[in-house]
Amino acid sequence: MLRRITVLLLLPILAACSGEAETARPDFRMAVETHLDAVAGRDLETLKSTLTLNDGDLQVIFPGGEDVTGVSNVVAFHEEWFADDQWVWTPQIIRIVEGEDLSMALTRYQYRDTPDGEPRERWLLLVFRLEEGAWRLVHDQNTLYPEEVAE
Repeated sequence: MLRRITVLLLLPILAACSGEAETARPDFRMAVETHLDAVAGRDLETLKSTLTLNDGDLQVIFPGGEDVTGVSNVVAFHEEWFADDQWVWTPQIIRIVEGEDLSMALTRYQYRDTPDGEPRERWLLLVFRLEEGAWRLVHDQNTLYPEEVAE
């Protein structure tokens, strides 16, 4: 009798243990910070690790409306941009909205052509999709900051 009770008590525990282990949800803010730090630090390899796995799913839109589509084209753009060691890019996360498999980060950044150059501010909206257990960038939208729109 005691043996049956013990077995009955252990069944739910054993059933819970035998199921597939839940994978931990990746930290979205950390993914955004990794991406921003890669850009600010001109770290192409880390930047590539933050981009979507599906080449055609990535689009970058610049403040003037120009765009670059596809991971390979975006990487080529960054490779050329990162070769210039004079610019300074300082981002700040303003707002994060997390979804189940799609999340976004609104940032504001200051860009200088040279370390002592005139700063220009922009809005930057980054959209990430959860792919194979990691947050990966699928959209990058740069927008002029209001003072520059009026000029």
